[in-house]
Amino acid sequence: MIILIDIGNSRTKYAQLSAGKLSASVQLNNQDFSDVYFVKHFSHASQVVVANVAKSALTTELAHWCTEQKISFKQVHSEQQKNALLSAYQQPATLGIDRWLALLGTIHLYPKENVLIIDAGTATTVDLLASNGQHQGGWILAGIKALFNSILTHSTLVHAENKTLPSLAFGSNTSDNVNNACWAATLGMITQAIVQAQQLADIDRIILTGGDGLALTQLLLAQSSEQIITVHNIQFIDNLIFYGLQEYS
Repeated sequence: MIILIDIGNSRTKYAQLSAGKLSASVQLNNQDFSDVYFVKHFSHASQVVVANVAKSALTTELAHWCTEQKISFKQVHSEQQKNALLSAYQQPATLGIDRWLALLGTIHLYPKENVLIIDAGTATTVDLLASNGQHQGGWILAGIKALFNSILTHSTLVHAENKTLPSLAFGSNTSDNVNNACWAATLGMITQAIVQAQQLADIDRIILTGGDGLALTQLLLAQSSEQIITVHNIQFIDNLIFYGLQEYS
């Protein structure tokens, strides 16, 4: 049994890999990710593979525990090339590991396709993967929550409450104005990314992932049905990063 772990800014997700099959992922707060948790849930593992975007102390703690338990431990980092995937970055290590693994997971699932990848979490990132495995670069935008918090932080007279249901409608109050604008801005960025990507290649597929990925998928599908965009193979993949981590097991 191999444990694949994604340590984020405030939460950790992991999945089990057994006989080539991924389990559903488990999510917990970082403060609950400790030796006690490792003993209860990871003692049966033969290997632990970790990606960490923020909390290096957690990686150190887990690595130490794995050494004591004689469990193989590996932390992955962005690199110039892995299998058929080639980074677009001149300094590959500076590409976020979450983006690198999303690219690697995409090429694992859909080799030889031109794919636009949108990962909507703390940041909303866009990456274009060419059918030959070459990363074509991308964009980074503040995530939905970060956009919302930004307008409140920098505008003393704007008062709004965060709402969970996405909408593109014009609002009749400040909360709706701010919330809906965050979704509209993000969807506008994605729509423009599709235009930009299609200038480089015929897009076979658009994949969305991340905490806000499902809501954005639904908005994007609505745009497709209204023929505002013309790419119809649009899908949400919740655990895309784990397909990338699987390549390091």
